[in-house]
Amino acid sequence: MSSIENNNEDWREIRSRVDSIANAVFLVAGGALSLSISVILDKKTEPFITPNVARLASEAWYFMLASVILFLLVKAHLVFQAFMLQVKTDFVSRRLAWFNSVGWILGAIGFGCFAWGFIQMVRAAAIAVGVRL
Repeated sequence: MSSIENNNEDWREIRSRVDSIANAVFLVAGGALSLSISVILDKKTEPFITPNVARLASEAWYFMLASVILFLLVKAHLVFQAFMLQVKTDFVSRRLAWFNSVGWILGAIGFGCFAWGFIQMVRAAAIAVGVRL
């Protein structure tokens, strides 16, 4: 197997793993967003939805939204990179480190936003049920 074929197989494997992570983030963040927004809007006059709970939930929503947007950008970046690899192979080869860095940066920030949003969502829920953190 040639070096190009090995690199192509490695790239496909990485792409598959990125897709799996991104799809998991889409599923969990999307579900958490829709469920928590529905609950907060439905119960906003209830006493357990304090200003602190609402603030934490709102912050969580923005971070989860950012994670979804960033992972969409990662997927778009990978599609663009694959397209450019087909039409301008030497262009991508000369800038491979840059292309990879952009993907890693977007993915790392996206995952960080997802994790922080999820933590804030759990904090809001814990405070709503009476647990002080």
